[in-house]
Amino acid sequence: MQGLGGIRGKGAWARCHGPRESSRIRDLDKWLKPAGYGCEAEMTRCRFCGGSPAYVIEHAGMSLCKDCFIKYYEKKVYKTILKHGMLKDADKVAVAVSGGKDSVALLKVLHRMASERFPSISLIAVHINLGIPGYSDRCQAVVEDVCRSLGVNYLIYDLGREEGYTIPDLRSTALGRRICGACGTVKRYLMNKLAYEIEADRLATGHNLDDTVELLLEFYLRGSVEEIVRVKPVAWSNHPKLVTKIKPLIELTERENLYYVMAQGLPILETECPLAKGSRMLRRKKLIDMIEREIPGFKHTFYKSHLKRLLPKLEQAVEEPELAECQLCGMPALSKTCSYCKLITKLKAKTSSQPQATQKQIRR
Repeated sequence: MQGLGGIRGKGAWARCHGPRESSRIRDLDKWLKPAGYGCEAEMTRCRFCGGSPAYVIEHAGMSLCKDCFIKYYEKKVYKTILKHGMLKDADKVAVAVSGGKDSVALLKVLHRMASERFPSISLIAVHINLGIPGYSDRCQAVVEDVCRSLGVNYLIYDLGREEGYTIPDLRSTALGRRICGACGTVKRYLMNKLAYEIEADRLATGHNLDDTVELLLEFYLRGSVEEIVRVKPVAWSNHPKLVTKIKPLIELTERENLYYVMAQGLPILETECPLAKGSRMLRRKKLIDMIEREIPGFKHTFYKSHLKRLLPKLEQAVEEPELAECQLCGMPALSKTCSYCKLITKLKAKTSSQPQATQKQIRR
């Protein structure tokens, strides 16, 4: 556990820039400019207070100034939390924070909720340093800066030091072709394990509407019903070692999360993960963005149709699997060995075939 204190991001629009800024982030930045800004068109005014500059939220058909947007955003998160019963009094909430716009927005808005709406809950930010050169240390620096500026306790888990390997090590295995999926397995397992070990009641993640629609599109295309039914705002615990996972930002877009952190003057890391370059996930998101431009509101319609119409019927058709405990690590698993331990077994097999001098001591 690391302490409090630190330095706030400098300036009203403080951010941490770096090489190879994400092309999708650059597209989002364009949206943040007020309608008419820098041209002769009349400045769009805020729908509620008449102030300017105002920012256009196309799917909602309205424009909001910075202050009104913050109120709109926080009210929307609060409604989502209430609608799905995500929080209760005295909850200890572990917040997964990577340093990107979504997780920083999540931490900030939950910090506001803890101050104003749910004063009895406590927050602890949890960050995993994945050991990606030129990237992970910068992510950690942003997380520490944000936590200190908000006065939130945080836990940093260094994958290389604690587990004996880093995410780039997985590229040497057959998993290297699906590095994002393997990384997701590692993060899901360790986030739940860390939340369980600190006795958290909830694990909050920054999954947004774009993430959710992209995931649903992939699963529907594959016809993976068992995975489709797990895409929901709350994943309730059905095992003593499984922490209930909540997604308070599930109805908010990437654009809204980006504007919120900028409006709050919080630093974020805008650099795209170097291992994610060219991934199918990013290509699907760009495709969904194209559809959204042609059909404003597509993402919300797609998600709501899934949640209200399809999910209830699919849940009736699919039995919830019983969780056992992994024979290797003792954490929840669908079979004798959990997905994480299977991954580590493959990594160990690969490293054991390497020359003795280059072998890593994987602690498992």
